Amino acid sequence: MAFQKISGHRKLRRTAARLCVVLPTLTGILYFLYLSYYNHTLMSTTYQTSRILRTDTCRSACQGSPPAIITNSSRPYAYVVGGQELKVVSPGTCVCVRVVVPPLLRQTKDGLDNYRPLPLWPADSLMVDLVQESSMLENGTPDPLYRDARVTVSVDNFRALNNGRFAGQPRVYEGTARLYDPGVYLLDARIEARDGQWNPEDKEPVEYIEEDTVLCEDRIRVKRDPRHPTYLGRHQNLPLCVNGDDPGRWVPEKNLPRHWHKWAFVYPAEDGRVWLPYLCRLRRISHAEFVFHMSYLYPSVHWYGDSNSRRTLRPLVSAGKWCHRQSIADRLDCLCNDAPKDIFPEEWYAGMPVPHWYRIHTHGINGSEIYMDLRPGGGRTDPRPILEKDPADDRYLPDYVPPGYANRNDHYDLYYLFTRGTLDMYGSYWARDITPQTVSKYPKASLVVFQMITWDVAFGRFGDFVQQTALLVRRLKHVYPNAQFVYRSAPFWCCRAPDGKDKKYSRLRFLAFDRHARAVFRRHLDADVWDVQGPAAQRSPESKRLEENIPCRSAHSRAEVIHIDNQLLMNMLINRV
Repeated sequence: MAFQKISGHRKLRRTAARLCVVLPTLTGILYFLYLSYYNHTLMSTTYQTSRILRTDTCRSACQGSPPAIITNSSRPYAYVVGGQELKVVSPGTCVCVRVVVPPLLRQTKDGLDNYRPLPLWPADSLMVDLVQESSMLENGTPDPLYRDARVTVSVDNFRALNNGRFAGQPRVYEGTARLYDPGVYLLDARIEARDGQWNPEDKEPVEYIEEDTVLCEDRIRVKRDPRHPTYLGRHQNLPLCVNGDDPGRWVPEKNLPRHWHKWAFVYPAEDGRVWLPYLCRLRRISHAEFVFHMSYLYPSVHWYGDSNSRRTLRPLVSAGKWCHRQSIADRLDCLCNDAPKDIFPEEWYAGMPVPHWYRIHTHGINGSEIYMDLRPGGGRTDPRPILEKDPADDRYLPDYVPPGYANRNDHYDLYYLFTRGTLDMYGSYWARDITPQTVSKYPKASLVVFQMITWDVAFGRFGDFVQQTALLVRRLKHVYPNAQFVYRSAPFWCCRAPDGKDKKYSRLRFLAFDRHARAVFRRHLDADVWDVQGPAAQRSPESKRLEENIPCRSAHSRAEVIHIDNQLLMNMLINRV
């Protein structure tokens, strides 16, 4: 008996010892799982990021649902796949939109027999947006962060399910969009051009006449989820943006939480709205801080581009003091054109393109450091002052300069050459201008920025553009084997005719040329994409048609848009530090 009791006690002690080991281990595992859940649902900025993958293109949203065609409809109509009167989805859900375009009652000689869309692009040019019409919560009260926001999400990647070219068949298109912000969304769909007339490569451009809004009564409600990382109240918890093409939306500055500092987001546009990416956050970077980081990250920049680049460079070379005062916001060069020629010499505007070199300081360039002519035998300098004295009582574009940067005198060098995309026009041609011999005359580039598209869209052919782009990136890779590349996207274009009858501008031509070029630059040069087209495409339908684009029939952006575009570049380049 005594032996059995001793043996029983030993078993109990061994069992207790094992429990002492197992229980803490189980407790630790459960605690770890709890922390993981807690962090992912309440604290972490990566909550549900597996559902918001950048590589997810929403292709599956349209699968499994055949097109619904109303055979007796004579007007174009659109509908949300899987929705009836009101479709309710969670934040981050992809939705599929289909547009049915019946054939025109009268076929003209300017139909598809004469005008052809680009390969793999639709015959009809559709501009479709999902617009947040209400931010009402389930209890009937509006979400103050989204009050009157009219968040707009463009529906892209449209593809034709059938071309409808024969026997009077309607054409059916489908596209996708991903919705994050809570509220009720309505479709705003319009037809810009029919039967390939948006692509007048070998024909006369057709007068721009936008058709009436496409019929659509479907609505989508995105549920409110304050834990979701894209919810506006959690925006400042997101990591800093290190890419130049992050998707986002425009939100009224007046709706932002009061505790947000102004340097925690970029400048508002002319309508008072701020560009806020969904998956990261931008900060307002002063030119003084930008120059400091550029001085050691990219001390020598080579930049190629047309007049859009010339306008982009104006804030950079003037430390932000270009069209930054309210009193001159309506000046011609602030709205559209490049006049007056106050910063750049006459050679920038006519004849043979002339290379220029600038030493950009904390407070902008000095007049004696604008080298107007770097060709053999050149070397002239321009002694004119660059910056006019600002009146003390004028309103400035808000600019936060962190302590310690304002009194520095850092600099970086910028070499700029005017190029006309891939075209050989007016003495400018990349194959002659970008060679090892010409580039070797200047400081070795640590960063190369390339902007193109505009001239090719206006005067070129897409097939030639594809061939020339392949040769161009091969040349850039040879001339700059160790440099980092940045591809600046095409500008956004819509809703108007160009400023010349010979220009073949259209929204889909800009999209097609740009989509090909950015893919080639990424694939062969591992280039970062600086996307100035995406934010403009997410403006409200009214803003696209009236406020931003109509005053300027060239492909130039207004000054306040350029300041915002430059902030995207600044964040991309220096937030990686």
